[in-house]
Amino acid sequence: MKIAVIGWELPPAFSGGLGVHTINLFGRLAAIMNIDVYVPAMKRLGRNYPFNVVPVRLQRGVIGNPYEIEGFPDFREAVDDYNLRVFERFDPHGVSLVHCHDWITFRAGEMIREKYGIPLVVTFHSTERDRSGNFNPQADIMSLEKEGAKAADRIIAVSKFTRDEIIRDYGADPDKITVVHNGVDNEHYTMRPRTYEPTKRVLYLGRVTTQKGPRFFMEAAELVSQRMPDARFVVAGTGDQYNEVRRLASELGISGKTDFTGFVSFRKSVDIYRSSDVFVLPAVSEPFGMTVIESMILGTPAIISKTTGVGEALRNVLRVDYWDTELIADYVESMLMFRSMRRIMGTMGQQEASRFTWEKAALDTMGVYLSI
Repeated sequence: MKIAVIGWELPPAFSGGLGVHTINLFGRLAAIMNIDVYVPAMKRLGRNYPFNVVPVRLQRGVIGNPYEIEGFPDFREAVDDYNLRVFERFDPHGVSLVHCHDWITFRAGEMIREKYGIPLVVTFHSTERDRSGNFNPQADIMSLEKEGAKAADRIIAVSKFTRDEIIRDYGADPDKITVVHNGVDNEHYTMRPRTYEPTKRVLYLGRVTTQKGPRFFMEAAELVSQRMPDARFVVAGTGDQYNEVRRLASELGISGKTDFTGFVSFRKSVDIYRSSDVFVLPAVSEPFGMTVIESMILGTPAIISKTTGVGEALRNVLRVDYWDTELIADYVESMLMFRSMRRIMGTMGQQEASRFTWEKAALDTMGVYLSI
């Protein structure tokens, strides 16, 4: 079996979770099948990275990273150009099916399916409604997502939460949708025991965007600070709301108790997770929530919103409505005060999170392929 994967990014040149997903999932599937991965020719830090970073055959989809290329000031124009170039350079020889990831690749998959009759699988890592935080989603992108869902022979959703959205918003056939949860590369997360001695550090780690709810984190942090003046807060990550959230911290009077780290590397993120008493993700809409699993597998208890997709498969987390900052603050305060609570939730959560592996995700994805 030969699979043509149309993606968008690969480490070390990446902007989000899709690159992590691609290198982990298809690096494993490549052990049992032939895979071509089409990605943009990533350019970062003034150099082109080699294309042998995963054990699969890689195809250059477009010269220059559409996030940065000067010839495409409009992001949508860059996406359209990338899809056209993938279609023009596509090698159909021996390909059993095409697997596309998110709306930025759907059009190429649709054109390939139409021309060559090759079955199409699409993965929804999120929807436009998710990414916009349900605030003014872009109609043209929603249209592309609807077209992709209709054209696909099979659809993979990263959570039941996302599956339900695809059915509701795009009228997708439920019978052709399979939920495949993301995994964590356990080899890179040392599951050593923790002492759970208090650090009084409360962590938000992820993109600083409306979708992820950093504003609600800061409002809850202000309430915690009133009751526990020695608590400290960490905002790790960057995004379009970064400066606004920093201003909010100043307005709430907690800027002196909040550390804004900006972008953090993988190694740094591990240290930050382990040195925090509790992780908080009050996402307005989160299709999966990889950071939740990362925090838990390192023994850090998690408080998540009810609209975080991975929560559907977890028992050892505390769930809240994203807007209920009073309850978030109550939960955080309890975690900071009671070592036994941190230890029980941390150790139980660590065991539970270890079940999310890329090997399982690869087997589930293989099952979708074989169904075609």
